Amino acid sequence: MQNFPNKILLLSILLVALQSCNYEDVEVRQVDKVKIDKFDNKGIELSASLHIFNPNSYPVKVTSSDAILYLNGRKAGKMKLLNRVEVPAKFDDFIVAKVRTDFDEGSASLLPIILGAAVKGGVDIRAAGDIRAKSFLIGKKFDFDFTHKARF
Repeated sequence: MQNFPNKILLLSILLVALQSCNYEDVEVRQVDKVKIDKFDNKGIELSASLHIFNPNSYPVKVTSSDAILYLNGRKAGKMKLLNRVEVPAKFDDFIVAKVRTDFDEGSASLLPIILGAAVKGGVDIRAAGDIRAKSFLIGKKFDFDFTHKARF
């Protein structure tokens, strides 16, 4: 019976601590400087500078993504995150994210886009899908659809 008050006290402290852990959405305020790092017949690597605002008092990590890359309106393939993205607590600045897309089988229709991009020095890029972010035990999925003219 003597442990009962201690258990109540511990449970009360835990409940107060959990209630104070509110999560506010992390915002991507701007996408700037999308750059083609590598572009060949096997795939494309891109880097983008993202202006991100994290109002939370704890960092948020991007754990995975499920997104498709389109080049000049044609599906190129699934995007993979190349670098670890962690948004610090109380952050309001730019972070560079790097992605790679290996072209899907049968993407011979992308050959004219690759050649045209080499001549023009750029390509219209669209990325659509979702990313999953996590901090401690709290996780959230964010949908996105982004279009940009990228330059070599």
